Amino acid sequence: MNVREPNPDLFEIDVTRIPGVGPQRAARLARLGISNVAALLFYAPFRYEETAHTADSLAGEGQISVAAVVSGPVSVRLRGKRSMVYVPVRVGARELRALFFNQPYLRHQLSVGRQVRITGRYDSKANTLIASRCDLRKDDPMDTGLLPVYRVTEDLPVSALRSIVASALRAFGSQLSDDLPATLRERFKLIPLPTALHQLHFPADAEALRQARRRVVFEEFLKFQLRMQGFRRWRLNVRRPLLHDDALRQGARAFVEQLPFPLTRDQEAAMSAVLSDLAQERPMHRLLQGDVGCGKTAVAFAAAAAVARAGWQIAYMAPTGILAAQQLGEARKFLNVSGLRVDGLFGGQPTAHRRTVASQLADGTLDMVIGTHALAAQGLRFDRLRLVIADEQHRFGVGIRKMLREKGRQVDVLQLSATPIPRTLALTLHGDIAVTTIRELPPGRKPVRTRWLRQSEEAVALKLVRQELSKGHQAFLIAPRIDSDPEGICLESVQALYERMTEELAGWRIGLIHGAMPEADRDQTMQSFAEGKIHVLVATTIVEVGVSVPKASVMVVYGADRFGLATLHQLRGRIGRGAAAAECVLLADPTTDAAAARLRTMTETHDGFLIAQRDLMMRGPGEVLGERQSGLPEFAVGDPIRDFKIMEVARDVARELLDGDDFWLLPEYGRLRAIVLSEYDVHSDS
Repeated sequence: MNVREPNPDLFEIDVTRIPGVGPQRAARLARLGISNVAALLFYAPFRYEETAHTADSLAGEGQISVAAVVSGPVSVRLRGKRSMVYVPVRVGARELRALFFNQPYLRHQLSVGRQVRITGRYDSKANTLIASRCDLRKDDPMDTGLLPVYRVTEDLPVSALRSIVASALRAFGSQLSDDLPATLRERFKLIPLPTALHQLHFPADAEALRQARRRVVFEEFLKFQLRMQGFRRWRLNVRRPLLHDDALRQGARAFVEQLPFPLTRDQEAAMSAVLSDLAQERPMHRLLQGDVGCGKTAVAFAAAAAVARAGWQIAYMAPTGILAAQQLGEARKFLNVSGLRVDGLFGGQPTAHRRTVASQLADGTLDMVIGTHALAAQGLRFDRLRLVIADEQHRFGVGIRKMLREKGRQVDVLQLSATPIPRTLALTLHGDIAVTTIRELPPGRKPVRTRWLRQSEEAVALKLVRQELSKGHQAFLIAPRIDSDPEGICLESVQALYERMTEELAGWRIGLIHGAMPEADRDQTMQSFAEGKIHVLVATTIVEVGVSVPKASVMVVYGADRFGLATLHQLRGRIGRGAAAAECVLLADPTTDAAAARLRTMTETHDGFLIAQRDLMMRGPGEVLGERQSGLPEFAVGDPIRDFKIMEVARDVARELLDGDDFWLLPEYGRLRAIVLSEYDVHSDS
């Protein structure tokens, strides 16, 4: 969640100041990344449920949500370990019953006359609402008919978070100050921020929700663009010593000639474009994108070899410590042969080693360092940093900007991404960026066979897993969420899947990895899997970007309809990196045409560019876990694809503001101006 600073004061108010939030609830909110009032108010719902107050909606199909009143005594029936709770209810003037499974405690909560909100599916033959959730209702002005649904954890249900947000709006909503000056609000007919946030969480109707999103998204995108455009302008004013084009090409060619494989034509063209940029007076900002396995790293290493031979240093930033360690191994294998001095800096290393690396960077005896965002840490000094390579960082992030500000203002930036995006989108999101695309895959790369099976066919998938394990291969099992689903949707948690697989796949070593684990534990588990000490890795999408495991030949993705196309394609790219044929099984029972179309696309093509194109065409509001897509910046509310027109307007407004005197002089722009000035000194000409 990328919450911008709408009101610094509310960022300083702990969530325990919200009525009804004590230490226990605060700890649960912290698991969602919410520790203060502002973070809570900007924690946007990912969808809304329409609640009917009459019986008319019962005629519809699919999941519905109705307001009801308990009209009779609750009864509980037991069948083995399973309980069925029957609740007579009245919806409008219509009498029916609601059926709840395995919730016997409800008989103590649902007394006659109690107002409830029931979500589920209606069986017209039995006149029964088969419920997945029951929320206790109160006469509340927040109950507008469009119910917000949030991403939550197992121990913090949606109804509880909804109540906490309502309480926060009552207590602090009036204290929200508006960062946008009146001139901008009037120009674009934007509603005030307090109104927008109230309507974002509890919209009066669809139009109120549209205006609320438009208001919040515009501000979020404008602040993003002010950072990007301001930083771009600062970079354009930088001049630095020129590197000779011929010498750069000779250094890169010397590296390429000792590789055990030839570069493809696309790799050669990409390398030439990067080298041309490196020889310019102004710093490079280039995005090198291409499908998984297309050879982006080889091009990046060639550029590093060229820069190091010219007497400059390189920082290679990877998203995780385990990936940094793997890239370090590759760099030592190929770059050390070229005479480069390469080392790594990431978690888990002895303190003495880290100090040695830091010392060698400062005195210039080390040519290249590979690590995580820790490379941007204060106190780490480079002697002559010239090139920053950001692997799978997806955007010109805070860590990179910080590094460029503090460690080398004349630095070139090469970003690597395995998720292709159109050039127009890249330009809008990244600023004035050059885009190079590698489409051609190296010869011999085998496509991963992909099958879509129903959840009921899990036995077929596990049979395949056992077959591959018996051959000495390894497997990924991907779960859609860390916790069991609090909304009643049948999505197995990664922990539950892990526990079940220790029995299903007894005899093989099973590992578990997910985002709530300490980073050191994750890295250790991933390293053990890469070394073959673990046969099966049960994981969430945290492995979407990860190390290469040549023996991993099979992947099973549970609840695959809940993921976006880009994420599925990235996950599939984790297997098929060795000599053996690989297969990916998508287990899913999609409930929408869009979800089924995504699954069909995965079975029909392995072309990352075609998948990216279809991803953009299908992209909509998203379904449960399917909203997040790889390769794009993350925002609290806005979606760079769905809200692309707003992003374009925000970019143009940011440029206009930075060009004008009013932005730098008038008090009404103070909060927006502080965003630019807090990142770097825009007036610096050094």
